[in-house]
Amino acid sequence: MTSPDGLSVRDVAARLGVPSATLRTWERRYGLAPSSRSAGGHRRYSEADVGRLGVVARLVADGVPVHSAVAAIQSDPDVTPAGVGRAAEHISGDLVSVLLAAAARRDGVTVRRHVDRVLAQRGVVRAWEEVLVPLLQSVGERWRDPSFGIAGEHLTSEMISTSLRLATVRASRHLGDADPSRVLLANAEEEQHALPLTALEAALAEDGIGCRAFGARVPSHALADEMRGASPDAVFLWASMRRPDLDVLDTLAGVSRQWSVLILLGGPGWGKNPELPDLGAVRVERTTDLGDAVARIREATRPR
Repeated sequence: MTSPDGLSVRDVAARLGVPSATLRTWERRYGLAPSSRSAGGHRRYSEADVGRLGVVARLVADGVPVHSAVAAIQSDPDVTPAGVGRAAEHISGDLVSVLLAAAARRDGVTVRRHVDRVLAQRGVVRAWEEVLVPLLQSVGERWRDPSFGIAGEHLTSEMISTSLRLATVRASRHLGDADPSRVLLANAEEEQHALPLTALEAALAEDGIGCRAFGARVPSHALADEMRGASPDAVFLWASMRRPDLDVLDTLAGVSRQWSVLILLGGPGWGKNPELPDLGAVRVERTTDLGDAVARIREATRPR
């Protein structure tokens, strides 16, 4: 319980897991001072003070520079630890800048360290949507810059992929006897960008759902053969290249009419509002983000 006079520096440090010296530094450099002092002149923090400091501590642990974390709470003085997401959104651009700078100097270790931390602290879906997608978009805009180049793009993608695969391995230890054949993940034919599949595999593992991921450039007939043997509940198909026709769906649906299966289309290659065919027990749906894809696959694999 908080004392009527407020909490001491030592009390706040113990609660937040931050050294007392760090709190004093934040006060001196960034103005994060307690709102009151005791009769003897000692610092006394209110619960609101502690809440703001807790937000700063969480953002800093997330790899955000202290000055950016402080700017985030100053822009929203009523932010609390429960509302740290709003502050995180405010400073995600700063974290993306840190990652871009590391990639530009070819510092893959730093990229991996920050990506690992964000995945661990925000979870795969939030990390992907709040940090990694904006990072990849920024990388896509900079690869023509000689100071960044194609090598910077490849390094960034490789480090993100490595971190996501490690997250999958960690989460998979808790999957138990979950049947991975119930969910198949693949790229459409000639589609080479498999990073979204890697993110989905990690997000599903984190959600307790096993899957088989086949990666880039999977021929339709090969995926159809796999469906014949596995009889999956859900198939996710990614395409970033434009695909004006949906012939692939006829190929896949032709082998699965004897059971109910969800074919989930992800990526901009399918268009914003494609006319999805009616294939009876084979349900064809469109998804636009990682969280939605996980939710739809979870529903499709739920015991009947």
